[in-house]
Amino acid sequence: MEQNFQNDISVEDIAATCGLNRSYFGKIFKEALGKTPQEFLLNYRMIKASELLKLTGLSIGDISNAVGYANQLHFSRAFKNMYGMAPREWRNQNRVMIQT
Repeated sequence: MEQNFQNDISVEDIAATCGLNRSYFGKIFKEALGKTPQEFLLNYRMIKASELLKLTGLSIGDISNAVGYANQLHFSRAFKNMYGMAPREWRNQNRVMIQT
């Protein structure tokens, strides 16, 4: 998942890659990591998005695409659900100023 988070991947795709059916894969994944595959992927994408917001000047749309969201509105909604604020607002509060 960590190597393909930016792609349009599904739990079915991941389970098939592992040679398992979706429900069994989800069960053992949650037992091992304490999160469903969907929760893990969402969390991982949001961590990567927050890093990009903090450390780059990429647009919100470019960051959305970079972390696997073709739709910027869906990305912004998911980000706000996790961090409690819109990506732009989060960036303004957390941006790292890089000195040259």
